[in-house]
Amino acid sequence: MEQNTESATSNVKSTEQNTLSDTNLPKDHTTSTTPLPNVIMLGLLFLSTIAIIVAGYIHGDMHFAKVLETLKK
Repeated sequence: MEQNTESATSNVKSTEQNTLSDTNLPKDHTTSTTPLPNVIMLGLLFLSTIAIIVAGYIHGDMHFAKVLETLKK
C-alpha cells in the first residue's frame, strides 16, 4: 500500500471554473456620496436634544444656579 503525503498548502487539482459573468460589469452607484444628509440629521439631533433640555428647565421651573448648588452638595 503506497501512501502519498501532500502538504496542506499544495495546489488543489480539481477546481471548478468561475462561472460568474458579471465580474466585469460597471458598478451602478445609486447611493449619494455626499455626507450632507447625515450632517443635517446630526444637527437636528443636537437641536432636538437641547430643545428637550430647555423645555424641561422651563416646564419644571428650574434655575441653573439651583442645579449647580444641588450638584455641589
